[in-house]
Amino acid sequence: MRRSLEPNQKTVEHPEIGRVIFKKNPRSKRITLKVKTDGTVIVTLPKRLAYKTAEPILNENLAWIKKQLEKARASQVTKLLSYESTFQIRNKVLSILPHNREGLMLSSDQDKIEILVPQTWDLSTKEVQEQLQYVVTESLRDEAKNYLPERTQVLADQKGILINAIRVKKVKTRWGSCSSKSNINLSLYLMLLPDDLIDYVILHELAHIKHQNHSAAFWNHLEDLLPGSKQLDKALNGYRIPFL
Repeated sequence: MRRSLEPNQKTVEHPEIGRVIFKKNPRSKRITLKVKTDGTVIVTLPKRLAYKTAEPILNENLAWIKKQLEKARASQVTKLLSYESTFQIRNKVLSILPHNREGLMLSSDQDKIEILVPQTWDLSTKEVQEQLQYVVTESLRDEAKNYLPERTQVLADQKGILINAIRVKKVKTRWGSCSSKSNINLSLYLMLLPDDLIDYVILHELAHIKHQNHSAAFWNHLEDLLPGSKQLDKALNGYRIPFL
């Protein structure tokens, strides 16, 4: 998904490596690649060159970029989960609470999801953090599988778009993707977004069934499917998939 377009900068969402920023620098004499610690890929090129000039070099170096992205993810500092940690999952609030029983427990109803942790456990230890992260992720997965496929099919039917398959995956590098076979893949972390942005991501991927690129025709098609899509795209830029 394209995020923004500026005179000296172009930001796109690459289907294999996620967010890529193309920057023009008048002092640059050649095209260079860089992977930041947050996983952002930056392509710098001389100001005189067109952006499309750098795209083949980017694609030729995908293996190296993916390797650097793995290193960046491995070095990512994970924020510890605690009793202050809460997550809004659509109409539910997920929270972590102490209790006086043995073993980790999970409680869920229409309004909330509670992860109950024995009071004697030290939440800062690696073992407890891994258990908490697993339960949070699986809670997101359950909510996503109950909502995203059905919502995607509803939107596809409304727009007269045929889908081959809908899959929910644990993907942290992008919110969604669409294959050439009309398979829609959606990140379970979408459940942390507001409903209007969830719909935007779904419709963005549905638009790719007709246009497997980010051409002007694609953006016009998406605007037909969802008026105001450009504003929603800008709003989505303020969200990041958390590295739980």
